[in-house]
Amino acid sequence: MILCSQMSFAVLFCILWLASPAVLRSEFKVAYVTELNVYMCTCAQDPGFCEKMNSSEFNNCKDQSSVLQRAENPSPVQKKHLTVLYTSPLNVALLLNNSEVRHLTLVQCKPADDQPIPVEYFTVQRLETLTVQYPLWRPGQSHDVVIGKDRDAPNQEEPRIAVIHTSVLTGKSELKSYTVQTKVDRRGMMFFPEILMSRVALSEMRIFVTFLY
Repeated sequence: MILCSQMSFAVLFCILWLASPAVLRSEFKVAYVTELNVYMCTCAQDPGFCEKMNSSEFNNCKDQSSVLQRAENPSPVQKKHLTVLYTSPLNVALLLNNSEVRHLTLVQCKPADDQPIPVEYFTVQRLETLTVQYPLWRPGQSHDVVIGKDRDAPNQEEPRIAVIHTSVLTGKSELKSYTVQTKVDRRGMMFFPEILMSRVALSEMRIFVTFLY
């Protein structure tokens, strides 16, 4: 009787799982970024780390390699949660620049070489938390940053943008950050003239800016 009851529960669970909306299921948004390609995926389970980058799962992912062509107005990435597994720091910067990601995880899947990155920084709008890992370069080391925490910036009520130096992508032993509060004019310009950003989904005039390096 107990075995029969357990089997009935299992069948019922499977039926409810299949019938439930996709938004209620546990899904993982993942980007695989290599020297030649950019793949965006939605996985039904945690994809793990770098061992997945050469698997057949690429066949089920959407190829967004057009970002490598550095189009003048590429469509920004907009995700609540995103994990980026990468071997090319440059292409990560190109993919994420002017994106909107609330919770971002960066996982470097190849030790950094000595080639300089021609892009100094990239910006991520609305970023609340950042996790950086180098499992092959600095095993066991992880940086976890709550954006704006050093200035007690709220995580939801106030707009914010993270300016991330590309050296963060290449294996830093220490990650530093500082936050300032500034204003954005109608052209999308700030008091930092070297920082340009898209005004997509960013219409507020007051903003917290966090620099990570």
